Amino acid sequence: MEHGTTAPIYHSHVSLSTRERQLLVTLVVLLIILASFQILAELSEALARVADVLLIFIAAWAVAYLLAPLVNRIDERTPLNRPLSVVVVYIGIAIVLAGVLALAVPGLVSQLNDLVTRAPEYGDRAAREVIALQQRLEGSGVNVKVTELYGQIPEKLSAFAGSIATDALGFVSATASVLFNFTLVLIIAFLMLIDGDQLWHALLRRLSPELQSEAELLRQSADRSFGGFIRGSLLLGLIYGVATLVILVLLGVPFAGVMAVLSGLAMLIPFFGPIIAEIPVLIVALLGAPDVFLWVLVLTIALQQVVLNVIGPRIMSSAVGIHPIFVFLALLLGSRIAGFWGVFLAVPVAGIFNTFLRYAYQVAQGRRARTEAATLIEEADAAAAAAASDARDATGEARVARRAARDARIAARGK
Repeated sequence: MEHGTTAPIYHSHVSLSTRERQLLVTLVVLLIILASFQILAELSEALARVADVLLIFIAAWAVAYLLAPLVNRIDERTPLNRPLSVVVVYIGIAIVLAGVLALAVPGLVSQLNDLVTRAPEYGDRAAREVIALQQRLEGSGVNVKVTELYGQIPEKLSAFAGSIATDALGFVSATASVLFNFTLVLIIAFLMLIDGDQLWHALLRRLSPELQSEAELLRQSADRSFGGFIRGSLLLGLIYGVATLVILVLLGVPFAGVMAVLSGLAMLIPFFGPIIAEIPVLIVALLGAPDVFLWVLVLTIALQQVVLNVIGPRIMSSAVGIHPIFVFLALLLGSRIAGFWGVFLAVPVAGIFNTFLRYAYQVAQGRRARTEAATLIEEADAAAAAAASDARDATGEARVARRAARDARIAARGK
């Protein structure tokens, strides 16, 4: 080959059939899904290692968020500065809690002692009820050994009691850990209430305009999801607990105070809370006041329907809505990562995730610039308000039309 000449370059072009392209696309999609699951597994393991620390800061943020409106009002309407306003709020809450505990704890302790004392009596009564149920089932031709199932309960309880006795030191250390974490939560919430806004604005100043807008969207969605969910859950638990107490006291069910507290706390658990709240109340009513068991069953179910379907939607109206399937998925993932607290916080975290999914979808479609992230929730609220207004107008027009049609029918009959 002479100098100054270039060797010919051959290009190879591979043509794929339609079916081969479809298979290739399917393979790529499956690989992406597999990689996504692997990333999620790694993230879940990483979160599991730091879940306790994250929960402390999330709990502190929740306490600070709940107390912030009261602190702001004192700070704005009194000569006190911000730190003193926080101190006043903390002192006020401590006084209120001390008063509530002084009034409620003696009665609850008395009822708990009575429950422990009468536990053998209730056990004998439950055994008689099980035997009677077994006889009725056998008389009806149903081959179910209820007595065998019930007979295993004392063994399970004794084994559980033995494990508690042998692991008493573990319970003591766990209690100390809870108290220590609670103290950390209060201290971190105190610092957040004093310097939280300044730290947030200082962080925003160091970000680009796009990240500033996205950080503001994160704050708004967290306020919406966590604030609405936590405040709403506490209020629903309080309403349900007080209403349960009234029902049980009026019907003469024993241990009404303890059952009301357990029911109110159980209602804080998303999805499964109503079922958990119902079980101990019905058991105590069946064993302690069987004459009014049917009334307790009917009234507590009616109470749950009112709380969940009438009061709940009004209280939770500010929370970001997600489909029940994703709620269930969030609860399962939350329980796997952080146990009870994961279940409790799964719904608001899913609400934040849902907000950013909608934001990412709009950015990918070119409908929203990254600098416009902070307006997403405001625009969604405006659209929801407009839709609700249109629905009210349509309902009003339909009501007017029905009224006019009725008047026309009455006039036609008069003629």
